[in-house]
Amino acid sequence: MLEQLSIDHPSYLRKDASESTVMAPPTNPNPADSSAKQSLEAGLAALKQQDYPTAIALLESVTQTAANQPSGIRAQMGLVGAYKATGNVKKAIALCSSLAKSPNSQVKTWADRVLTELTPPRPPKPPENKPKSAETPPETGFVAFDAGTKSPKKTIGGDRPTADKKTGFLPLEPALEPGNAKSTHISPPPPPPTSQTSEPENSTETAPDTEISGENSSGSPTDIPGFASPDTYQLTWREAGRAKSPRPLKPLKLLEFRLQAVASAIALFFLARFILQFLLTNTNSLLVQLYIFSRLPIFAPIQLFYRDPTPFVQMVFGLLLASSPWLIDALLKLFCGIETLRGSVLSKHSKEASRVLRSFCTKQNMPVPVLKLLPLNVPVAFSYGCLPRFARIAVSRGLLEQLTDDEIATIFARELGHISHWDFAPMSLALLVIQIPYLIYWQVAHWQERLCDLMTIEFLRSAVKFVAAAISATSYGIYKLLRWPMLWLSRRRVYFSDRTAAEITGNPNGLTRALSKIAIGIADNIEQQKQTSFFLESFDLLLPVGVGQAVTLGSAALHAPLEQILLWDVSNQERNWLTVNRAHPLLGERLKLLALYAQFWQLETELDLANAGVQEQPTKGKLSLFKSILEFKDSKLFLQGAPFFGIPMSLAIVGVLWLIGWIFSRTSIWQLDWLWGDRSIIWGCLPIGFSIGTLMRINYFFPDIIPRETASPSLPEILSNPDSLPLDAEPVRLEGQLLGRSGMSNWLGQDLILQTATGLVRLHYVSRFGYIGSLWPFLFKETTRPSDLIGTSVVATGWLRRGATVAIDLESLRSQGGKVSDSGHPIWSAILAFAAAIWGAYIIIQGPR
Repeated sequence: MLEQLSIDHPSYLRKDASESTVMAPPTNPNPADSSAKQSLEAGLAALKQQDYPTAIALLESVTQTAANQPSGIRAQMGLVGAYKATGNVKKAIALCSSLAKSPNSQVKTWADRVLTELTPPRPPKPPENKPKSAETPPETGFVAFDAGTKSPKKTIGGDRPTADKKTGFLPLEPALEPGNAKSTHISPPPPPPTSQTSEPENSTETAPDTEISGENSSGSPTDIPGFASPDTYQLTWREAGRAKSPRPLKPLKLLEFRLQAVASAIALFFLARFILQFLLTNTNSLLVQLYIFSRLPIFAPIQLFYRDPTPFVQMVFGLLLASSPWLIDALLKLFCGIETLRGSVLSKHSKEASRVLRSFCTKQNMPVPVLKLLPLNVPVAFSYGCLPRFARIAVSRGLLEQLTDDEIATIFARELGHISHWDFAPMSLALLVIQIPYLIYWQVAHWQERLCDLMTIEFLRSAVKFVAAAISATSYGIYKLLRWPMLWLSRRRVYFSDRTAAEITGNPNGLTRALSKIAIGIADNIEQQKQTSFFLESFDLLLPVGVGQAVTLGSAALHAPLEQILLWDVSNQERNWLTVNRAHPLLGERLKLLALYAQFWQLETELDLANAGVQEQPTKGKLSLFKSILEFKDSKLFLQGAPFFGIPMSLAIVGVLWLIGWIFSRTSIWQLDWLWGDRSIIWGCLPIGFSIGTLMRINYFFPDIIPRETASPSLPEILSNPDSLPLDAEPVRLEGQLLGRSGMSNWLGQDLILQTATGLVRLHYVSRFGYIGSLWPFLFKETTRPSDLIGTSVVATGWLRRGATVAIDLESLRSQGGKVSDSGHPIWSAILAFAAAIWGAYIIIQGPR
C-alpha cells in the first residue's frame, strides 16, 4: 500500500500563521470572509503550537460559518488532528466520516485514509509460509510498494537552490548542453518558497488524488490533497501502464472534419484579402491627403493600389501552400538552425518511435515523413507540409532529452495523426500567412534599435522610432487577427491527433505524461530565457500544447497536484465558451479524454481525471422559452458576455421600433412612419447594443481595489476554484520578478509575465492613453512602460481573471526603485462603450444611403 502518513499535524501548518493562506475561490473580499480567514489562520497556528483547546475553539467557529467552503473543509481537517491529539477519537472519526462524503475526490480519499488510521485494526491473521508480496487489486490498478524501497519512477523537480533573500527568486539554471546525456527526469527550476529554502529528503509516490511528500519519516504531517502546500510538493508520476492489444475505438468522421478544414482555409483567404484591401485603400487615402497638403509628387497615390487584390492573394496562397515544406524549412533554418534528424539519433532516444513511424506509414501506404531536429532545449514537436509525401516532423532536442522512450513515441504518433488526417496542410498554409505580419513586427522592432544606435541626430532617431512603432504595432495586430479563422480547426485537430496517438501506441498514459512534461518544459524555458521566445509565439498554432496554457499550468504543476490545477478545465460549466479565442483546447479536457481511453482499455490512469467534473444535475421540468431566457439573463455567463449578447439583443429593439413605425404608417400620424423598414436603425443599434452590454458589466468586471482587502493568493489557490469566470474579478496584489521581451517588441505589453514564488502569471496592460500612450508616451509625458521594468522585482496590482488561461488585468505595476506604470483598463472599457454608442447614434442620424 501507499506509504501511510501521520495525521497529528497537517502539513499545511508548515507555514507561519502570517504566511498561511486559504484555498478559497476568487471572490470579492468581505468582512465575513476576512474574519473566517483570520480565525482559520489563528486556529492552525495554535494547533501547530499544540495549544489544542484554543485551536479547537477557533477551528470550530470556522466550520460553523463556512462549513462547505474550502476554508471550512480545511478547518475540519485541522480539527481531526486536534481531536486525535486530545484523545477525543470518536469526534475525529465522526468528522472524518463526514469528510469522506465530500464530492471532492481528493478530500474524500484523504478522509478514507485517515479513517483507517483512527479505526482500531483487526487482529492479524496467522502468518503464512509465503514471502510478502504486493498484489494489485484488479479494480484499482494501483501497484503496492514498500515505503522503505526507493521508487523507480521518474520525478519532476529536483533539489532547489537557495533563494535570493531580497527577491525570493531562484537564479535560473543554465540550459542543457547538446552533449548532455539524456536525463531520466525533467527538472525545471521552480521559484523557491518564500519561507523555506530546502526540500524534504524523503517523498512519497504521488497518487494524483492525494499523496504528497511529508516532512520526515516519523510523525510526518499529512499533506491535504486539494490544499497542498506549494512549499513542499513534489510532482512524481505513476508510470501507469499501456494496452498490449487495445480494442478499436469508434471511427472518426474525417470527411466532415476535412470539409471544415477547407472552410477554415477559405475564411482565412477572405480575411487576408479584406485586410490587404483595407491597407491599400487607406494608404492611398493618406497619400492623397499628404499630396493635397504638400503638393509634392512623392506623395501621389499609387495607382496599383486601386486594383482588386483578389488575383494577387489567390496567387500568394497557392504559392505558399505548394512550397510550404521548403519555406518553413528555410524559416526554421534561418532563425533556429534546424537540422536533419537521423534515424540512428532517433533510435538512440526512442526505438519505439522508429517502429511506430515505419509500421504506421506502411499500414497507411504513405512515405515516412522527413524528420527534422530543432537545436532547442524547450520540448516541442510539430508537423508541416503540403502533401504526405513532402511532410516533415520537427522535434526539439529538449523533447528527446526530457521525455522517455514511450512518451516520445506518443508524440510522434500525434504528428502522424495530423498527416494522415490532412489537417497539417491548411495549418501549414495558415502558419506561413501569419508569419508575414509577425516577421514584420519582429524584424522592424529588432532593426530599429540597431539603426537608432547608428544615428547621432536626435530628430532622426525619434522619427525612425515613431514610424517603426506604428509599423510594428500594426503588424502585430494583423498577426493576431489572421489567427482567428484557424482557431476552431486548431482546437478540433488536437482532439483527433490525441486519439489517433492513443490508438497507434495503446498508451494514453504515456501521452498524458508527455503533454504534461511539454507544458512544464515550456514554462521552464520561459523562466530560463526570461521571456517568451519569438519561436514559441509564432509557431504556437502547431505546438502540442498552447504556450498561453503552459505558462501558468506548467509552472504550477511543480507546486500542486495536476488534478487540482486542472479541475477548472474539466468541471467549469462555461469553459467551452471561454476557449473560442484559443488555439488549443483545455489541457485538462484533453488529459481527461486520455484517462477515459485508458479506462476503456481497463488500464490504471496516470491522472484521476476520468470522473472529475462529473456532477449530477438536478432534474428539472420542461422549461418554457421565456423562463429559460430569464434564467440565462440572471446567470454569470450573461454578464460575462454582455457586450456580445447585447448585439443580438439590440435586434429586439429594432423590431420594436419597426413595429412602431408600421403602426404609425397605418394611421394619419406620419411623423414616425419613417421607422418602418429603416435599415440604418439595424446597423446603428448593433454598436449601441454592444455599448449597453459593456456598461452593464463594467462594475462587475472592475470592482474597487481597496489595499487592505486586496488578496495575495498563490498560483495553486488561483487555480483551485473550478467555478470562477473572468467576471469574478478578484483584486489581487502579487509580488515577483517581471519577465518579458525588452524594447519595442513589447511596447504594447505583448509579453508581460510575473514570476511569483509559486509559478508564472500573465499580465494584461493598456496605457491610460491607449495604444498611442504605449507607443509614443512622450506625447503625454508618460515615461514608464511595463517593458521598462523587465527583469526587476515588482508589485503587480490588478484584477485576476480565471478563464481558459489565467491573467491579471493591471491597475499598476510598481518597481522596488519607485517607478510606477499605471494601466487604464476600466477607463478604456468605458471609452469604448461610449464610442460605440456615439457611432451607433451617428449611423441612425445619417439614415439610409
